[in-house]
Amino acid sequence: MEWSRSQQAVLKHHESALVVGPPGSGKTLLLLEKAHRLITSGQKAALCTFAFRSLEYIKSYAHGHYPQFNAHIATGGLRAGTLRDLAAAQLQAAGEPFSFVSNNQVREILRTLVAQQAFPGTLSEAEHIIRAAKSHAKKLPETDRHYAFVSAYQHKLEELGLLDRHDIIRRHVLGMREGKVPPLPVSHILLDNLQDATELQLIWLQMHMGSGVALTMAADDDITAFVQDGAMGLQAIEAVEAWPDITRFNLEVSFRLPKTLAPAINKIARQLKHRATKGDGTANPNPGDLRAEAFPSAVAEHAFLASTCSQLLAQAKGSRLAIGILTRDDFTASLITQVLRKAGMNPASYARLIWENPTAQLVLAMLYVMLGQATPAHLQLVLIGFGLPAGVVTGLFSQGLRAEGWLAAGCPLPPLEGLTPPLQTAVQRVRRAFAGAGQLLQAKAMPPRDVFKSLVAELLTTLPAAEHPEALLATDTLLSLSGKLTEVLPRVMQETLPNMESPITVAPVREVRNMEFTTVILPHAGAASWPWPPQTLLGPNPDHERRMFYLAISRTRANLLLTWHTPQPSPFLGELQQTLKNQAKKGAA
Repeated sequence: MEWSRSQQAVLKHHESALVVGPPGSGKTLLLLEKAHRLITSGQKAALCTFAFRSLEYIKSYAHGHYPQFNAHIATGGLRAGTLRDLAAAQLQAAGEPFSFVSNNQVREILRTLVAQQAFPGTLSEAEHIIRAAKSHAKKLPETDRHYAFVSAYQHKLEELGLLDRHDIIRRHVLGMREGKVPPLPVSHILLDNLQDATELQLIWLQMHMGSGVALTMAADDDITAFVQDGAMGLQAIEAVEAWPDITRFNLEVSFRLPKTLAPAINKIARQLKHRATKGDGTANPNPGDLRAEAFPSAVAEHAFLASTCSQLLAQAKGSRLAIGILTRDDFTASLITQVLRKAGMNPASYARLIWENPTAQLVLAMLYVMLGQATPAHLQLVLIGFGLPAGVVTGLFSQGLRAEGWLAAGCPLPPLEGLTPPLQTAVQRVRRAFAGAGQLLQAKAMPPRDVFKSLVAELLTTLPAAEHPEALLATDTLLSLSGKLTEVLPRVMQETLPNMESPITVAPVREVRNMEFTTVILPHAGAASWPWPPQTLLGPNPDHERRMFYLAISRTRANLLLTWHTPQPSPFLGELQQTLKNQAKKGAA
């Protein structure tokens, strides 16, 4: 590859450096090239990211361009991992045992605490509040309005003997300070997306620099993705620039954004209140196209997306093609992934597993009950989902209710004294629903999948309307899996890596910081999604929403397509279109 003069300056610099540049300016490629040169010269380096899926994408890209990349990792010359992974490895090497709490376990803890603490926000807000609180160097002050909730979460982790990602970084920092845990045994740390660093992570980096490790950190604060989780954005860049012995390099030109779209895309970022100074020129001479399509319904929009992807694949005829379908949230990404799979395509999905959603977990638990494979937790979840209060469900189990063999035995529910007539009706309703399902299965009067559909239909009458889309998507996902339902269950909860070889990627926008595509598609791009509506506790953050939109549209090296089925498109689309109109007028003049 031919490197520009500014890129060559970064590669020749052997001390600590901060590299700031716009999307497509080659920041990630520079880190990979620098890692390659360091390892081949006999030095040891660590390639770091903040997100697991970003790391997997970079590793996949590196494998295609640097054949020895995986060999360098295998021999120990190169360490590649998230900051949490690398810190955890050092703790383990120093003989400091710990148990890491998975994201699913964190959400289970938070679900319980939301109910126990009468938390006024959503589960998503609880996640953000915990992460933001623990991202700082100091503990949350008692005067903070979320102090009790954060303290209850931390107490629960300590009770279970678990550490989360923040605890691991903090323990490594303390271990380095006390001389008990060494820093990474490398000469260089190469970090991508510095703008997403938290205060605690910056301390971890600075301590490595103080121990003699050279840092090369790439950044673009315009695409800060995790501000709600404590990411510092511009403050991280300014803090690092103030460290002694740091040299800043500016990459002024994008090699990605097409010349016709670059002015409109860059103007979206220029409306931000605060941002690091950077160039916004482009060296991509190819023309790009902005297209916008409105539809009368979600079904029509999804059919168009599947047809468009199919056409683009057919037109490619073996040439390099990368389609990025970027959504504002995980649910939309999961929904569109399912649509494409049913249309015969196999996209790489970067969405969270749908089974992390409480409503989807309820649907899955109902399948376990129907197939006679339920645990007490599954049956408890189903009974509560069908409208029984948690206290009543606890009473049923205390009176002898057992999950094992419940369906085969006719779904008996022990009598409870003092139930109101409405509660008695609810108890009998859920018993009749599952007893009827059991009879149909035993008599083989209806295929198991149809029996399951009937149970879901019954469940929907008890769920709030807002939860129906998640329930239906979970049901469709289960029923789309090949094989008998009894064979499906062991496969459902398995976390799988995205198919890196697929020409189609479907991802929530926060996952695509390192990616680029021939065509970027933003589905559900209505005014209710871009910008995302303010949450109950976190409130509005217009700059964050603008950054997320800019992150999405700046992934294209050719075309942009926005679709929606709501009455109004995103106001960001209007900004893009107006800039392109003004640009056309200037060209005509």
